[in-house]
Amino acid sequence: MLIRFSVDNYRSIGEERVLDLNASNAIKDLANKGFSTVQDRKYLNSIAFYGANSSGKTNFLKAIGLMRSIVLHSVRLNDNESLPYEPFLLSTKDSHPTKFEVSFIDPEDRAQFDYGFTYTADAIVEEWLDAKFPKKSKKHLFKRSGARIEPDPTAFAEGEKFKDVNLNKNRLFISLVGQLGGEISNRIIDWFRTKFIVISGINDSNYYRRTSRNVYENQEYRAGVLDLIRQMKFGFNDIKVEKVDMSTMTFPQDLPAEIIAKIKNETYIEISTIHNVYDENGNIASTRLLELEGNESAGTNKFFNLAGHIYESLKDGRTLCVDELDSQMHPLISWRIVEMFNNPNINNNGAQLIFTTHDTNLLSKDLFRRDQIWFVEKNKMESSDIYTMLEAKQQLKHSPRTDSNYQKNYINGRYGAIPFPTNDLSDD
Repeated sequence: MLIRFSVDNYRSIGEERVLDLNASNAIKDLANKGFSTVQDRKYLNSIAFYGANSSGKTNFLKAIGLMRSIVLHSVRLNDNESLPYEPFLLSTKDSHPTKFEVSFIDPEDRAQFDYGFTYTADAIVEEWLDAKFPKKSKKHLFKRSGARIEPDPTAFAEGEKFKDVNLNKNRLFISLVGQLGGEISNRIIDWFRTKFIVISGINDSNYYRRTSRNVYENQEYRAGVLDLIRQMKFGFNDIKVEKVDMSTMTFPQDLPAEIIAKIKNETYIEISTIHNVYDENGNIASTRLLELEGNESAGTNKFFNLAGHIYESLKDGRTLCVDELDSQMHPLISWRIVEMFNNPNINNNGAQLIFTTHDTNLLSKDLFRRDQIWFVEKNKMESSDIYTMLEAKQQLKHSPRTDSNYQKNYINGRYGAIPFPTNDLSDD
C-alpha cells in the first residue's frame, strides 16, 4: 500500500511535490468508505487528479512510472548508458538532480519502507532506504552518496556484504543487491514489480493481449473479469475465449520468413461476446457471438482491456495508477470503478486507484472524500503544483464544505486548476 510519493525536478515539476495518501482524521466524509486501516492508520483507497490541459497531471503519473522503471531496469544498464533524465527546463537556476521517493507498506508483514534516490543523466547521486518492521524501531538500512555506500551492518547485512562490489554509477544499489540475492532488496523490487502498477487509459489496447491471455489460461481470473463485466451492464453476460492457431494463417509472400516464424510462435487469444437473439415477441430465441474488438464499442473494449489490472489490483491489494481513466468510457462506468476501490466490502485488501481525469461528473461528495480529490495547477513560474480540495482555500478563504456542489464549484473556478479564470467565488 502506497503511503506517499514525492518527486522533484521532473518535466513540469520544478520543485518537490508530495502526494500523500494518509487519510485525514479531521473529516468524516463518506462514512467509513474511501480508506483502509493498517495498524490503526488510515490510508486512502483512491485519488483523482483534476487540472487544466498542460497543468502537469500526466507528469505525476509519468514520474511514478519512471521511478518504477529505473528500479526494475537500471541494473541492466551498461556503464556508458544514460539514465532517463528529463529535468524542469523553465528556470535560470542551476539544474539539480531529479528526486523520486516512495513510502509504502509491504503486505507480507506490514513493514513500512521509505526508499528513494536522486540522479542525473549520468549517475545515481544519492540513494537511501529506511524501514520500520513490526514491533521494532525505524532503521536507516543504507545511505549512498555517489560511489560511497554506508549500510547498517546489522539491519541490512545483505548491503554490508555487497557494499564493495563494483557498482556502475548509473545503477541503483538496491537493484544490484536484489540481483545478487538480497532478501530485503528483493522485497522492495518485488513491490515495485507486482504492487505498484502504472498504465495508460488512452493507449489501453496494449493491455488486451495480457487480459485475454490470462482469461484463457486461468479460470479464477476469467471468473473475476466476467464479474466486473457483468456489473457494468454492457449488454452481454458471458464471453467465448479461443486460442487462434497462427500456424494455419496465410501470410503475404513478401513478408520476411523470420517475421512469419515469429508470428506463428505467438499466442493470440480471440474474445467474443455472447449476446441473446430475440424473436418478434421479445423472447430469447438463441445466442450469437460477436467479436469483441470488431463489434463492441471503444468504451467496452477499453474496460475489458483494463479489467485484468482492476481485478488483480482488488484481489492482490495493488496500487494501480491510470492516466485518463475516463477516456472513451461513460461517466457511470468510471464512477463504478472508483466505487469498487472505495467500498471496503469489495476492496478488502487495501487496493488503491490513482488516476487523472477531466470527468467532472465524478466530483461528488457521494463518491469522494475531500482529501481524495487533488488538483494540479501551474504556478507563476510554470511549475506544476498539487493540492487537495481541503487545501483549496486561496479563493474560498476556507475549506470547501461537504454540502457544497463540488462539480459546479470546480467548473466555476472556486478550487483553481481550470483553464479560464472566474469572478464567481461563492461556495455553493
